[in-house]
Amino acid sequence: MIAYAALPLIAGERMMGVLSVQAGSELARGRAIEETLLEIAAAAAQGIAQADREARMAARATRVSAINETGIRMVSASETNEVVRLATSSVAMILEADHAVLRLQDDESQRYVIRSYFGAADGRLQEKLFRLDKDVSVDAIKRRTAFLIRDLASDPQHADKSYGFRSLLASPVKRDGRVIGTLCVYDKVTTDRFAAGRFGDEDLQIFAKFVSYVERAVENAQLQAVARQHRNFDEETGLPNETYLAQRIDEEIARSEGHESAMAVAICRIGNLDEISEKANPAHAHRVILATADALRTHLRDFDVVGRTGEVEFTALLPDPGIEPGERVFELARAVADEVSKDEPLNEPVRVSLAFGYSIYPEDGEDREALLSHGATPRIRMV
Repeated sequence: MIAYAALPLIAGERMMGVLSVQAGSELARGRAIEETLLEIAAAAAQGIAQADREARMAARATRVSAINETGIRMVSASETNEVVRLATSSVAMILEADHAVLRLQDDESQRYVIRSYFGAADGRLQEKLFRLDKDVSVDAIKRRTAFLIRDLASDPQHADKSYGFRSLLASPVKRDGRVIGTLCVYDKVTTDRFAAGRFGDEDLQIFAKFVSYVERAVENAQLQAVARQHRNFDEETGLPNETYLAQRIDEEIARSEGHESAMAVAICRIGNLDEISEKANPAHAHRVILATADALRTHLRDFDVVGRTGEVEFTALLPDPGIEPGERVFELARAVADEVSKDEPLNEPVRVSLAFGYSIYPEDGEDREALLSHGATPRIRMV
């Protein structure tokens, strides 16, 4: 005869498992053996619970450490593209998520567009994921705080677009209190089963901490982008400034390698801006500057570069200007002058005077300084 006993392993209110005991007919019976088995079960339950707590604490400490390390890397990044790539790949690995999607608001359209995706979804599955993410992102923007959906299939708001995805974490990404994006992760990877697992409250806490680093990193990268813009571009016209144009000329000289007529530099000056400012007003002089900048932009090729290199001076870099570089500059001068002159209000009470000079590499100089010096001499005057 075989004796069999099954005892629940309970620690506090948690069911930790089941202890099964099986023995032959010689096993002692009675209250004493039952109490012994119960004591063994209680000790085992406490031991398992303690080991589980320690494992959870170690896992949390590891994840917090990973978040801090990743956060430092993200905040140190100077490019937004690098930040969003690090954010999605890192949050997926730290939270053991199948998919991570980060959206940022586009400055022009004001829409929240996907800037980075990490995961293995492609084709139709990716389309379904992105449709779901669009709805979840709208929800995150409205809620303005991180949230967890344990079971998507039973969630009344998103069940119709769950497409087989089981669980998610989502959060708005804010800057100065304004929502500028969203970060969402989907389906927890489980090593002991084939199906995806579900996120829990501890995952939500870790996720919220990670998002705080993402917000700081995105803000830092955007501030650095603005700083670079100010370093390389003229605030009044939006054109590249003297520093940037000098760098581009040096790069083009290095690329040209001494080839004949490989590039030209054209310099346009507003000859009477002080007179315009005095007889009209500074605001009118500002309009003349903007009109000249716009005319130059309009009549240059896509690969030409024009910058503002002085208060009344614009410099254009013309790679591959053709067989007759001088004729190319003359055509540019005529087109720019025609556009400026046909604006009658702009030419009252004083007509705008433009002067153009140019130099050709390497005929007029083999370095930037020589080319700019030669090009500063006016050869074409337009009124």
